[in-house]
Amino acid sequence: MMNLQHLASYISLSLPVIFILGLALVIHANPWFSLTGNALSDMGSTRNPVNYYFNGFLMAFAALSFIAAIGALRNGLSYIMPLAMVFLFLVGVFPEEYAPHAPAAVLFYVLALADIAIIGIKLGRNGISAGYAWSVLAVLTFALMLYLVKARVFKGLAIPELVGAATILAWFLYIGLLQLMGF
Repeated sequence: MMNLQHLASYISLSLPVIFILGLALVIHANPWFSLTGNALSDMGSTRNPVNYYFNGFLMAFAALSFIAAIGALRNGLSYIMPLAMVFLFLVGVFPEEYAPHAPAAVLFYVLALADIAIIGIKLGRNGISAGYAWSVLAVLTFALMLYLVKARVFKGLAIPELVGAATILAWFLYIGLLQLMGF
């Protein structure tokens, strides 16, 4: 029987594929959506008759990610990622028209990227030099997201959101592999 740690590791490894397939399904259900002209949460808006695709996917994805984050926490590979996943879940609970939506979305990215930076330093200090690279990547990702939003490089927020998501998903893949290798 698979224990929680192995389950969490396998979930970590599967998150990028689940995210890509789920987002593709949600975008397929919303042919009006534009990567450069919309925020991802526009698909979860109360004005969208099929908002349940996005919101339901986000909540299910956050729940799976929470399991992976708890596994990482138990292995010393996370401090605040589980809390970040709670905020991601709340992004799905509260569509963009509701006050808690924006703070929940911002806190998700801030906490997730901060956790990567902190754990990266911890790994680096423990002799895994790639950890430092992850810390730098987390900071650069956050800076790039801020730049893309503040400079209004795109009309919508989807690209900056996906930049952050890519780093977070790559991190889950990395820590899933670390855990399976016995970290």
